[in-house]
Amino acid sequence: MSGVLEFLSPSGARDEGGFHPVARSATERLYRAAEATFAERDGWLVPVAVPGEADHLSRVGIADLSHLRKLELRPAPPADLGLDGVTTYRLSPRRALVLYPQTVAAQVEESAAGAELVVDASAAYTVLALSGRDARALLARLTHLHRFPSGGEVAHVAAHVLPAGGGFRILVAQELGHYVGEVALDCAEALGGGLVGVDALPAEEQP
Repeated sequence: MSGVLEFLSPSGARDEGGFHPVARSATERLYRAAEATFAERDGWLVPVAVPGEADHLSRVGIADLSHLRKLELRPAPPADLGLDGVTTYRLSPRRALVLYPQTVAAQVEESAAGAELVVDASAAYTVLALSGRDARALLARLTHLHRFPSGGEVAHVAAHVLPAGGGFRILVAQELGHYVGEVALDCAEALGGGLVGVDALPAEEQP
């Protein structure tokens, strides 16, 4: 990679002097209040299970996938990277965001080697997954966007919405993540849904 910026990358942190750094999502307080079970994965504290999540998913569940790695590439690649579990989203004709799990990090970084600039933006975004039969109904309560992937207002702030299996993923700046999570949860509860852990998501929507 000809230009790499890693200041937003949790993977840049190191154990030192008894200190063990762990990244935390902006929505952590919401999951704590729901008595979620957390596990450390890929340097993040991830909510993996939530009481009542099976009932929530029968309507609509909200999972936190902020631990997905995120690279911004400039210029945007001419096509998707073609790797399983990897999502390439064009922010503009010259910029693309690549979301992927840690398990394929080496392949993604190799595929991105030709980019002029690579920014590890892993800590810059909160990622919320909407899953279940009413995922589209929940999304309609949050945004006027109706074609996906797309960027625009979600809960009255700038965000991006990507399709994922039978559900959706909302990407929003991490400083707005708690707010968007709170609004989405309020709307989900009105539909009979609620928070769910990452491990409860259907296989095709897993990170």
